[in-house]
Amino acid sequence: MRLNYKRLGDYIEPCNEKNDGNVIKKLQGISNRKYFQKAKTNTIGIDLSKYRVVRTGQFAFNRATTRNGDKISIALRHGKDCIVSPSYRIFKSKDENILNSEYLMMWFKRPDFDRYARFKSHGSAHEFFDWDEMQEVELPIPSIEKQRDIVAEYNTIVNRIKLNETLNQKLEETAQALYKNWFVDFEFPNAEGKPYKSSGGEMVYNEELDVEIPEGWEVPKLIEYTSLITKGTTPKRMYTQFNRDRIVYIKSQSIGKNHFINQLKINYVDSTTHNTELKRSIILEKDILFTITGAMVGDFAIADKEITPANTNQNVAIIRFKNNNIHPYYLYFLLMSNWHQEFLIENTQDAIKPNLNLKMIGDMRIILPIETVLELTYFMIKPIIEEKYYLHFQINKLVELQNLLLSKMSKTV
Repeated sequence: MRLNYKRLGDYIEPCNEKNDGNVIKKLQGISNRKYFQKAKTNTIGIDLSKYRVVRTGQFAFNRATTRNGDKISIALRHGKDCIVSPSYRIFKSKDENILNSEYLMMWFKRPDFDRYARFKSHGSAHEFFDWDEMQEVELPIPSIEKQRDIVAEYNTIVNRIKLNETLNQKLEETAQALYKNWFVDFEFPNAEGKPYKSSGGEMVYNEELDVEIPEGWEVPKLIEYTSLITKGTTPKRMYTQFNRDRIVYIKSQSIGKNHFINQLKINYVDSTTHNTELKRSIILEKDILFTITGAMVGDFAIADKEITPANTNQNVAIIRFKNNNIHPYYLYFLLMSNWHQEFLIENTQDAIKPNLNLKMIGDMRIILPIETVLELTYFMIKPIIEEKYYLHFQINKLVELQNLLLSKMSKTV
């Protein structure tokens, strides 16, 4: 055993409570991202008395590690009690004044713990990390005061990330509300500053949309305003570790839910590969990235200055605008407002594996207002998108700090 490390089994105890009488109805599973989630099992007509109870403050883990993304699914229960599969293992800290459960959960979130659990898993067709292996986990257990300080510091970071994500979502909702008011209800301000349609603004029928739109508005194909629509390729080799001399390489999984690049899910290529093998897919700042295959088809992001120049693979299209009156922010705004949902349905609904080709992307129709409204739209959405990026940048830095704090736990005494 390493110096200052303790055997976890001496500080935890199993919990084997069955759901007698079917008292608890809330059945949960556990994600490999370490949180409880709704179970996929259909509970209609199922005897829930065989399921295991997880009380608030207890841990539960799925002992099966095969095909689980090289991670172990484990979580600490907060909120109301729930039940889990009989195959799960449940345990708790023997004494919260000696081993703090939040501190222990931080240890389980470390990538090193996932690697350890996979290494210690055993079995033939299926591998398991069971209760016996969990007891043999070793970790530093400092004074309870030190544990609480570490947890408090970690939670401060986590809460700030959640706040930024909430603010980011509210900005997106603001953009969507603006889109509905101006581009669905057509109540953008007219020359007198009054709502266009309700003030008697002229409307004309548009064949592409099969609806009336304001006079002077158009619905051109995207390709008419782009200088580049391309996709990348998979290089012969890439680097997974951060290195400032390497070039960012983006996959569909790299596109974050806030429509910027998730820097925790990128790889790297060397500069030679970037300029030769991948030269046709060099990403520049403000390029729009659009996923064109797989379950994530239709996801999108705008390339920010922190990751460019970069490259991508064949699952992501790069859309670059000409130097004309349409700014990339405008397409980003339309995509945030789900303008492209009908396009996705029409082009992917019959496919076994959803996918789009570059011609389909180029043929996508975009609604284009007259120049004065386009300029006003850009004026309105620019601060929204820039604030979204600022929050995204902060989140990335906070996640780096969060990971650094987890990594430092191994040196805690």
